[in-house]
This record gives sequence, structure tokens and C-alpha cells, in this order.
Amino acid sequence: MRLQPNAFSSQTTDLPLQAVWEVASNPLLLPSLSSELQTVRLVSDKPLVLGSTFEGDQQRGERHWTTTSTITGFEPLHFFEWTVGDVELPVSKWAFILDANAAGTTLTHKVTLLGGPSPLSDFIAENPTKAEEVVQERLVALKERMSITIAGLLKLASSPS
Repeated sequence: MRLQPNAFSSQTTDLPLQAVWEVASNPLLLPSLSSELQTVRLVSDKPLVLGSTFEGDQQRGERHWTTTSTITGFEPLHFFEWTVGDVELPVSKWAFILDANAAGTTLTHKVTLLGGPSPLSDFIAENPTKAEEVVQERLVALKERMSITIAGLLKLASSPS
């Protein structure tokens, strides 16, 4: 099954684009802003570039799992995307999109669920009549968490290093 639903959240700040980029392109900061993502480990100690990978330990309720993500979009100061799971059969794609505009810098956080092997796809396979309801509930929860993540990243970007 191939899902394609997505959710996003955006916020505009008067912070400079560079300050927002520095936090949005650093996945190591995400666990401190997430109730689900517990830790992130870079697979290599080299700077993050297109094709770099990182692992994330997740927890939701009593369920624990580890994901591997690959950076599949990287345009400095504008776009940072990672694909969770196998890039050929991904679980999801996540991105931070930055836009410098007259109001300041807009940071958008986006996710697209793609249906690769995951707890969600397992549940849908076992409960196909509940698929639409479960996916919509997941997207609502993700959108809420993305708003919290954006607010946290902008707070970090506004703090002195």
C-alpha cells in the first residue's frame, strides 16, 4: 500500500534566514523538541550533506523502534529533507522549508506518509477498514507536534550560541 497524505505547519519569524537554517538543518536538535523522537545519532561524523544518514530512536506509548533516515534534499538556507526507511520504499519524507520574505523568515515543517514498513503500515494492513481514520488521526497528531517543533527551533535560533 502506498500512502501519500501529508501534513505541514509554518511560522514566520523576524529572525535572519541563516539563524533559522542553522537549527532547522541539525537533526540532533529534534529529540529535545519531540515527545516521540528520543535520540538521533549521525551515522558518520562528517558534515551532513545529500546522502548522509542518521538513526533515530522512537517511542510512542510502550512501542520502541529505531529508524534510519537518509538526507534526500539539501539546499543550504532553503530546504532540508530526509527520507525515513529504505529510500526505494520509504516510510515517510520529512522536510524543513525556509523562505526569506518581507515579513522575515518562514519556516515550514512538512511530512508525507509513504507507506513503507512501519508500525502505522502494519496496523493498516491488519485493520484496512480503519485505515483512513487512523491515518487522519496520525496526521493531526503530527501537525500538532510539528508546530511545537517549529516553535522550539525558532526559540533555539533566537538564543545566543
